[in-house]
Amino acid sequence: MDTSLISKLEASDSVGISSLFSHHLRSFSDLKNLKKTKKATSSKDEQSLARSLAKSFLPFLNTSLSIIPKRLAEPSKFGSEQLAVEFFDIYRLCLDCLESISSQLDCKPHTVQAQRVRMVHCLEAWARWKEAKEESLRILESVSSGAKSAKSKRSLLPVIGEGSADKSLGLLIVEIVVTLVKCASMDQSKGCEDFRRVLLLVEEARPWFRVLDANTYEKLHRVLVSHLGRCTLLIFGEFTIVDDDLARDFCFTTIGEHAKSITKDQIYKFARRLCSSLFALQDSRSALITDILIGVMDSLAHDGKVEIEINAMEFVELVAYCANKCQAKGPDICNAIGVHLNKIADDFNQVKTPFCLILRVYAKGLLFMHFKLKSRCNDRTSSGGVIKFLCDSADILKNLSCLLCSLGSYFHVGCQNSCASSSDDFKDAICLLCSPCISHNEARTRWNHKDGKAYLMSYLTALKYICLPLAELVNSEKKEIIIGSEAAAVSSQLSDIQVVLDQFCDVFTFSK
Repeated sequence: MDTSLISKLEASDSVGISSLFSHHLRSFSDLKNLKKTKKATSSKDEQSLARSLAKSFLPFLNTSLSIIPKRLAEPSKFGSEQLAVEFFDIYRLCLDCLESISSQLDCKPHTVQAQRVRMVHCLEAWARWKEAKEESLRILESVSSGAKSAKSKRSLLPVIGEGSADKSLGLLIVEIVVTLVKCASMDQSKGCEDFRRVLLLVEEARPWFRVLDANTYEKLHRVLVSHLGRCTLLIFGEFTIVDDDLARDFCFTTIGEHAKSITKDQIYKFARRLCSSLFALQDSRSALITDILIGVMDSLAHDGKVEIEINAMEFVELVAYCANKCQAKGPDICNAIGVHLNKIADDFNQVKTPFCLILRVYAKGLLFMHFKLKSRCNDRTSSGGVIKFLCDSADILKNLSCLLCSLGSYFHVGCQNSCASSSDDFKDAICLLCSPCISHNEARTRWNHKDGKAYLMSYLTALKYICLPLAELVNSEKKEIIIGSEAAAVSSQLSDIQVVLDQFCDVFTFSK
């Protein structure tokens, strides 16, 4: 073993060492040339030469491959950029030499590829993202071509075998997949093909994740989720990918992986950032915005991330944020999100908490905004002034009045029996709590649990959301409402608006 070269590897500054290594390992060129030969005797000669090279150079290669990654792992302590380039060249040369004699080694399958993964991590440490991506793809190609299970034409990863899977191979594959996702996010790739490849990799890696032990799974999946989220925000933020199908698929994949994450503390932070990016998109992409908002809310609500008494308040806060932002995006998105919030509330209706009722307040507020915005746009079906508008909104206002009666009863705040006059089936779903049998003490006990104050403040925020457009309507159109010839026709609606405004005042006073 050439100890002088090893000493240079360990030295703090060894510029020019790359050419010395190339000269020292020049004998491997003979093996490379022999592999290209198609003569019948070449295979036997190849094996003989490989054995000779292994005997002569294996200790040197092993020592070099032990030193190089340790030195490259800390860029701040390494030295010049030029020296790093040389070290990576040497790293690749040593790995190529090791791979060329791997048939003579008594080692586990994929040992050399595992060494290459270590080099990829060094490339990551130096933020050499393009090189890390290219090397990772080469590793996957090598692993896939040598795997027992054949790939499909579309696949990037080998298909996991039935029964017991190779855990070491699973770890290698998952590490490379996570690295490729990280490269896409950190290199800020603007190509649609890079993001499509990420989607395919994540899909194909799912069964390989399952062969990992719990700790390794959690560690690698957390990194995967983090960089998927970063990619998603890049797609909707800086790059604004125009392929809506790709953007939609990427978003749903990211949310789905977030939902499966063992650590759930980041999902609402990510959802808020995603929604913020969505609302920054142009109005012409309102269909995409609507689809993804609904998808995000469904995933949070139905994939086990809304747990009453644990994180329901976070969901309500996200809904409040979206409801306010929807107003600037037009009537259609208000209507779609309002209708869907009612569906989500239906799924939680059996839970005796204010959670689903507050969701319904926002749903009714959004549906009211739908009517109001269409009226402002002079839609033909909404013509006829404020009287016609109030007549069209009669069901929403009546159901809202009934809904607030239920919430008022829950908190024992200004409860009125206005819901008794509701003429549709809606009152049966939302007035379960509005009952004479709820005593003052029972109602007080119900909301006075650890989240009671938070629920009350969320209710106040929801009331403010619906009261602002109602107050604006009454103030701006009070002349027509008071002296209009058809004003008597909307007396019931005005009474319902009064109930809403009174409830806001009562809750505001009660919350002090």
